[in-house]
Amino acid sequence: MKVLRKAFNQPLDPVVSKFVSSVKDDAHLIAADITGSLAHVAMLEKVGLIGSTQAANISGALQVIKEQAFNGQFDLDPEFEDVHMSVEKKLEAMIGDDAKLLHTARSRNDQVALDMRLYTLEQIGTIGWHLKILNAVLNEKAAETIDVVMPGYTHLQPAQPVSFAHVLNAFSEMLKRDEERFEDCKKRTACSPLGAGAIAGSGLPISPEFSAAALGFDKVFANSIDAVSDRDFLAEFVFDCTMTAVHLSQLAETLIIWCSKEFGFINFSDAVTTTSSLMPQKKNPDPVEIVRAKVGTVVGDLMSLLVILKGLPVGYNRDLQETKPPAINAAGTIVDSLKVMALAISEMTVNEEAMLKAASQPEMFATDIVEYLVNKGMPFRQAHETVAEVVAYARESKTSLAKLPVTEYKKYSQLFSEDVFQLFDARLSVKSKVSPGGTGNVQIKSPEGVKNHA
Repeated sequence: MKVLRKAFNQPLDPVVSKFVSSVKDDAHLIAADITGSLAHVAMLEKVGLIGSTQAANISGALQVIKEQAFNGQFDLDPEFEDVHMSVEKKLEAMIGDDAKLLHTARSRNDQVALDMRLYTLEQIGTIGWHLKILNAVLNEKAAETIDVVMPGYTHLQPAQPVSFAHVLNAFSEMLKRDEERFEDCKKRTACSPLGAGAIAGSGLPISPEFSAAALGFDKVFANSIDAVSDRDFLAEFVFDCTMTAVHLSQLAETLIIWCSKEFGFINFSDAVTTTSSLMPQKKNPDPVEIVRAKVGTVVGDLMSLLVILKGLPVGYNRDLQETKPPAINAAGTIVDSLKVMALAISEMTVNEEAMLKAASQPEMFATDIVEYLVNKGMPFRQAHETVAEVVAYARESKTSLAKLPVTEYKKYSQLFSEDVFQLFDARLSVKSKVSPGGTGNVQIKSPEGVKNHA
């Protein structure tokens, strides 16, 4: 390491220098680091710790570095250990001694805490956008198939006929909750730690409130020790990523089952499927399968982060450097997974005939028969037991409920009449579920703000 060694008699061993360097992860933080430095410079000028000419010189050079980084023209130097020192040394090379004023009343401890908060807020915005896109794709597909009826499942066993759109809307509700969780995470993330210093604050006349306002934050740290060591917001963010990954895995698993030959409910286009190296007839939903697997990666990120945090003594510890990779990896994984799922669903076609056939199995109307008896005055539990006896008889006699003579029904209750056979219609079954939130009242609404998407 080339910097901060004046108090040491030996250079840092190259093995150690490489081991403690964070430049690989910090490549994701360059923009955040410079944004924080720009706010810090504005504060230093405001309180009179640097002059306006110096502030303009520093800020102008920082903007140039930020633009260079955006264009791929600025790389972090491993010899400078992290993003903070790389930017500072680049600044010094550009403007000379004025660059040495930048770190006034600041530590890398409060600096990195801010960088991770800014990075997290940026990723929350990106993930939120892609959640909206996936929801819009789900809503569009549901709107296209509003009249399609399929079996609803409990325990992966056929249960009752439901609307295909209703099933897609169930996943839409999951993703809406994910959006809400990420939005809520912003409240605890947008708190500025600038001014906390290494651990104790500063004896200089700084204004943390001004720095926070310059960053667009409405909250400032209350305790300098907590400010530099708090990574709760990262744990919350990665948990939110984990819940999204769980929901995407559930959606992926459902689609994989549906596109199997045994179900045949949906098909994916060639654009999102692969084949076998041995079996040329295969059409495999590989991208969706990988989305299903990614939940393991993100759960691992969450566990890694929590285990790092759980045994730390109070104050800043270098262990906190290792909280960066889980957050960065989880964010990237979720964005990529959301993109793939949106594409897969947009490239999905529905086999309406196969779904309707599967939803028309006579035993799937057992609950409709129960409600038929309830509407005729029979207590629910008695109606449930009565229909159970009819089902048992039909199975023993190897006769479909739809073809069982009404005289056989009447052996179990005189409330049965010929109109019972009107119940064996999957579409009518779906329409009859008029209770709020039920499958008969499907509402299809695209999320606001998403007009066009890839």
